[in-house]
Amino acid sequence: MGQIGSYVPAESAKLGMLDAVFTRMGAFDNMLAGESTFMVELSETADILKQATPRSLVILDELGRGTSTHDGVAIAQAVLDHMVRNTRSLTLFITHYQHLASMVHSFRNHELRNVHMRFTESGTGEDEEITFLYEVGEGVAHRSYGLNVARLANLPSSLLDLAKQKSGELEEKIRRRRLAGLVSAVGGMMGDPAKGNDALIERLITSAEQL
Repeated sequence: MGQIGSYVPAESAKLGMLDAVFTRMGAFDNMLAGESTFMVELSETADILKQATPRSLVILDELGRGTSTHDGVAIAQAVLDHMVRNTRSLTLFITHYQHLASMVHSFRNHELRNVHMRFTESGTGEDEEITFLYEVGEGVAHRSYGLNVARLANLPSSLLDLAKQKSGELEEKIRRRRLAGLVSAVGGMMGDPAKGNDALIERLITSAEQL
């Protein structure tokens, strides 16, 4: 905003000059060109990767959501890794893929940081209320509040009850899988301390954080 001469809504700001601002946001297809939403998403990302420099600002929003979860996570992780290691642009990478939060451990000089949009919680159960503060906080948001948003959108209560049940089942399944990974990693180190290399320790840290 400051670079284009606009008012900067802050008490103070330290600004660096940018050579370009690139954004990849929104979700839409291009039916005339026969391109799916995911194809448009990746084409725009490819253009950014070709043009961005270390003096660019890059904003990537929910990259990888237009395909299967595994492929989406893999592509998002690869793009983020490339942006940090190779392009080295100032990058804001917005995602709901919790797995990507562990990437901070791969950058020892703190080139990558996790932040989240802050919120407050009040009440419990059906009376639980979430207030979004529109402020940036350090660290990862370990919960998603999609069901709360669905309730605010006035979806039928019977549908919300079923969604809550399924959400709980999926969370428990994922938690058990992560716990099994943690037990496996600890067992590997206990059985043979010599195997306690960086890769195994990294796996242990990641598994513990995701519980």
